[in-house]
Amino acid sequence: MRQLIIIACFGLLLVSAVIQKPWPDLSKKEDLKTLGMGRIVETDGSIFTKIILEEVNDYSIVYIKNESLHDMAIDKINRMEFNNTKWGPLKIEFNNGKPIFSLLDH
Repeated sequence: MRQLIIIACFGLLLVSAVIQKPWPDLSKKEDLKTLGMGRIVETDGSIFTKIILEEVNDYSIVYIKNESLHDMAIDKINRMEFNNTKWGPLKIEFNNGKPIFSLLDH
């Protein structure tokens, strides 16, 4: 009986670790690299594709496009989308400068 309880507890821990997907930490370079290539959709509807997120500040982001660094104010961004991440297809929106993560609907 004791072994069954231990196995059940271990199984629950394993399942909860697999189900739980902590979102990326945008202040960590490793997490930004893990996002891979994505796109930015601006509030005016403009779309920038094939970008790599380099840095996220309080009021702006820095990204790489065509091997050049660019920056953009966060208040001009409607959303950023990254299809192939370890967190799944990810959408990042900003509310008062704070990132809000969700999975992309396809």
